[in-house]
Amino acid sequence: MTWRRWAIAWCLLPAAVAAQPKPDADWPCVQRYVPEIGAAALWPEVPGGDWQGVPEVAALVGRIAPRPVEAEQGVAAIRDFSAPLDAAARRRLLPLAFLGLMDETNRQRDGVIDQIRRFARRQRDLAERVRALEAELRTAPAATHDELERRRFFAAKTYGDAERTLHYACEVPVRLEGRLGAYARALQAAMPQD
Repeated sequence: MTWRRWAIAWCLLPAAVAAQPKPDADWPCVQRYVPEIGAAALWPEVPGGDWQGVPEVAALVGRIAPRPVEAEQGVAAIRDFSAPLDAAARRRLLPLAFLGLMDETNRQRDGVIDQIRRFARRQRDLAERVRALEAELRTAPAATHDELERRRFFAAKTYGDAERTLHYACEVPVRLEGRLGAYARALQAAMPQD
């Protein structure tokens, strides 16, 4: 999926959130913190049911929900899944597939968001360590400057390297959300027109 599509999906996502979140001190990403993707903006009627209890739906979700699966692959699998189904089966199974994909996407996002938060806390601790080393360097005897400067340099370098990693980590929820949007559109396109 192109960055342009991701940007469009990201712009449309705020309507899909379940509730308006409060600011989170542990959320370091530029993107707004969205605790959970809600079904309301992605599906015409919020589906209900036990998607895991339908083996063919659970198999589809298990095949296309893992993070390494690209949206295009998942959309093709949705087309293949829905093509042989009659109208009644599509009305019954496709909303369940959406529900399963939304559940799995939220589960994956929760894990990623927890990792990002832990990472952000470690970054704050590391930044504090760099500041403490800089303060110590200003007041320490000249004989200890080389050792303190080396420690400060490595702490600052570690912080900078981790900041670049954090930037990429913050993109993972965005990609998951965009992929779910593509799946929802593919499932809706396969729904019978009444």
